[in-house]
Amino acid sequence: MERSAHKPLCEFIPWLFFSHRDLFRFLHFMKIVLIEPRGSEANVYSKISMPLLGPVYLGTILRNRGHEVEIYNENIQAPDYSQLRADVIGISILTSTAKRGYEIAKKFPKEKVVIGGVHASLLPTEAIEFARQVVVGEAEDVIIDVVEGKRTEPIVYGKPVENLDTLPHPDFSLIKGFPVSPSVVPVSTSRGCPFDCSFCSVTKMFGREYRFRSAEDIIAEMKSRNTKQFFFCDDNFTAHTSRTRILLGLMIKNRLSNWACQVRCDVAKDGGLLDMMAKAGCRVVCVGFESVNPMTLAAYRKKQTIEEIIGAIRSFHRRHIKIHGMFVLGGEDDNKNTVWETLKFAVKHRIDTIQMMILTPLPGTKVYEFLEAQKRIFTKDWNLYDGQHVVFKPKLLSAKELQQSVIRAYVKFYSLYRSFSLLLRFHYRNAIFRFMGHVIIKQWVRRNHNMRWLAHVN
Repeated sequence: MERSAHKPLCEFIPWLFFSHRDLFRFLHFMKIVLIEPRGSEANVYSKISMPLLGPVYLGTILRNRGHEVEIYNENIQAPDYSQLRADVIGISILTSTAKRGYEIAKKFPKEKVVIGGVHASLLPTEAIEFARQVVVGEAEDVIIDVVEGKRTEPIVYGKPVENLDTLPHPDFSLIKGFPVSPSVVPVSTSRGCPFDCSFCSVTKMFGREYRFRSAEDIIAEMKSRNTKQFFFCDDNFTAHTSRTRILLGLMIKNRLSNWACQVRCDVAKDGGLLDMMAKAGCRVVCVGFESVNPMTLAAYRKKQTIEEIIGAIRSFHRRHIKIHGMFVLGGEDDNKNTVWETLKFAVKHRIDTIQMMILTPLPGTKVYEFLEAQKRIFTKDWNLYDGQHVVFKPKLLSAKELQQSVIRAYVKFYSLYRSFSLLLRFHYRNAIFRFMGHVIIKQWVRRNHNMRWLAHVN
């Protein structure tokens, strides 16, 4: 008997049990392009391909949902915008990349653009001028609904992810041009910070309550990576010492060594923890020393002393852990001598590499509110809000004096003489980074030699 050309009803029954979301996935796969704009200026670590994790987390979630996802980090590989086609363009901006982000947004129809990131979270009413929607805060719990049109309000507020283990491991292969075997891979183990530094915008984005991934989930991610080096990008890797010890123990057990992290100098008070860090393969710590001026430290609300900073440096070096010291210059109590005192301090205590950031009043911070109220912020050109340009009138010295002093101090610290001296003493890592710093500073001076943004500042 000839079989009917029509399929029996029973073959369609399973589709009746599909949810609306399942049907959307089946019928409406979309192409999503996420973009991280390039920075306006380089710093000593800019030669390393270190993408923001936010776009990669979101891209992975959307890819797992069934959408086609491409991620472009302009510092790694910029797209040909004239040929780029997508249903949704997502742009993640910091304050220093906001202007570039808005330029990118204007290349596409506004109804296709969604903007998020720290700067958009701080100034959503500014960002919405360039996008159909702005996502404020952590976007993982709302990104699918935003992309698929289920959330239509112009400003969408994301909720903090309570259980970080529910997030997928970020898929870096989504980033165009990202190496198959990268030299270093960023890993996030926590979010939030209970401290309240006056110049920091972290708590505005991630809140003041720490949330942690389980050590087992972190180890699983690390073991899946095709790299031998990791960078823990948490603002304070050792925030919860008992949790850190468990993670370090598993890293030792699984022989996952050769990594760097960000810490506060108070971690040095726990010698046992430092011993575990060294045994687990910690090679570099990035430490927010911020200042060698006690009054400035108090104003920044760092809750640390010069003596504690010196003790921390000695403790790290005793365990052969190198130090990237980060300082913020230009506070209310900083004068002409502060920059040079900072340089002398760094040289005297043999800090391996330094980052001398100029105090930057990021929107949403206490510093911004204070300086804005006094009408001392003289430019809102976000390209200059990268920690390398003076954008406000300091109290005890002129803007030009602060700018010139910081650059001259950088030139001295990252001189060719110091680079070759380290090389001759077989300090290869420090020599390489000093040379990189020398090249970057030289390029910066060439681009900014006329200091045009300070031309009309008294």
